[in-house]
Amino acid sequence: MPNINKPMNLPELNLEPPIAGKLRLSEDMQQTLALLTGYGDNKRIMLRASESGVLAVASRRIADIVHYTGVGANDEQIGGDIPCTEVIVMGHPENTDTVWVRPDKTATVDNAWPLNAGDVVVFTIDNLKQLNMLMVVASEKIIVGYTR
Repeated sequence: MPNINKPMNLPELNLEPPIAGKLRLSEDMQQTLALLTGYGDNKRIMLRASESGVLAVASRRIADIVHYTGVGANDEQIGGDIPCTEVIVMGHPENTDTVWVRPDKTATVDNAWPLNAGDVVVFTIDNLKQLNMLMVVASEKIIVGYTR
């Protein structure tokens, strides 16, 4: 069993007394800690999981929010050429009709996700230009928040 020579400050473990000095870890404990800790901002960070073992993750921070407005009836639009990791797409709260969105293919009323006023959907995409939008009624709006 290897010894850990550096203090392990992991307050999430609620260890009393705190680990200091050399600590002997069994192989199974080494594997568990390796799987359940991350490293960020020059410190160890505990990763969390649900009781059933599902790893708790969070999306990246919003980089920007953009609005798209339909110019005429059945207006098809594609997002701008902006690298991203995820988009949050919302039908504008003042919309009177359904707008349609989907990644990677032209959005139609038969193949896309419908969004009424205030409805939201999230897609994982690499670039905003992968987001396809259809505004059936002129002047309807789609709000897109994206992460990087």
